[in-house]
Amino acid sequence: MTRLVISGNPGVGKHSTAKLIINKISGAKILDINKIAIDFNAILKKDSKYGIDVNIKKLNRIMAHKLKSEESVHLIVIGHLAPYVLKSSQIDLAVILRRSPYKLVTTFRKRKYPIEKIRENVASEILGVSFYDALQTFGRNKITELDTTNKVPEKVAQDIILFLEGKKTRKIDAPDWLSLIYENGDLNKFFEY
Repeated sequence: MTRLVISGNPGVGKHSTAKLIINKISGAKILDINKIAIDFNAILKKDSKYGIDVNIKKLNRIMAHKLKSEESVHLIVIGHLAPYVLKSSQIDLAVILRRSPYKLVTTFRKRKYPIEKIRENVASEILGVSFYDALQTFGRNKITELDTTNKVPEKVAQDIILFLEGKKTRKIDAPDWLSLIYENGDLNKFFEY
């Protein structure tokens, strides 16, 4: 059975994409890492400004159990915490979704994120933290990136299905957001947001 991870920073389209994929893969099931952390009390602290801090060790054990108990099911594991609670041997493919920092700011404002959370998440996207962590955990052969900036979720879902079917070449082609914001003269805007 297929074990697909959809990861990336908040606001890149992980949940929207996974919901579309689930409708196309017969018998597939979604495992939302954040929801599992809450449901199984793997929370260290809940902060109204920054969200939740999870117990990584506990969540790692819970995820291992969940993956084992769902061995006969196609799984789509969603969450930016995937590189911290999963091992390369537990997955087939990790797709890291990326999105322009300009678009992310708009998304975060709509979600009414506090300024500190906006700053943290946008900086993480600019620096490629989710991609780097996934690369370190899952390895070059099990990851691919997709820039979702100007794509509707349906197109992103379609691309991921093509990756799974081997009809689209996986690639590591990180968007260079840092150069983009530097060229636009917005470096201070994002890092002093």
